[in-house]
Amino acid sequence: MRKGNVRRVSVSVNKLEEEDWENGWKKYFKPLKIGSNVVVAPAWEEYTPKKGEKVITLDSGMAFGTGSHETTKMCLEYIEKHLKPGSRVLDIGTGSGILAICEALFGARTVDAVDIDELSVKIAAENAALNGMENIIRVEKGDLLSSASGKYDFITANIVADVILILLPDISAYMNNGSYLVVSGIITERENEIIGSVQKNGLVIEEIKREKGWSAMLIKRR
Repeated sequence: MRKGNVRRVSVSVNKLEEEDWENGWKKYFKPLKIGSNVVVAPAWEEYTPKKGEKVITLDSGMAFGTGSHETTKMCLEYIEKHLKPGSRVLDIGTGSGILAICEALFGARTVDAVDIDELSVKIAAENAALNGMENIIRVEKGDLLSSASGKYDFITANIVADVILILLPDISAYMNNGSYLVVSGIITERENEIIGSVQKNGLVIEEIKREKGWSAMLIKRR
């Protein structure tokens, strides 16, 4: 038997300082301005709002949503521009509750915020209270539309393309004529699938935003 070459491999071990990984990310989360007047500020930093700014104070913990990701940012921009005061709102896949809080800040009468993840429900409820919105935002554990009832004027769903495709055939039953639906979390390569499903289910795409490989859509029931 022919023997191959033998290589020496050296292994070194270094001792790393212990770090609180659950909270270590916080040093990278700084106040962030989005759109014209929305500022997302971490709960552990003091922020003095400038004239006209609406501040979302947030401790997202292990839940998704700090405003820094393109999918969340585009949703916040749509809320700022298109949500009418007095609207009844549904936020599907609420995560940290960031969109629900923004909707309340822009005058939503009520916000039903749902998520399938129990930890997200807990964090979203805490963030709603942190912003003084606990009487406007109702946070509940639910799967897609299982917690929804009646008609909504504005609906947000910052999730993923597969779940949006499941959602679209049923969503119009929860919308008034003139209601808006904002969907995000769509990788650009799957944009056409969502467009096709929107049209198939009798809804109209008003606008598409694209940032860094992600798409968000403003959809209307007419």
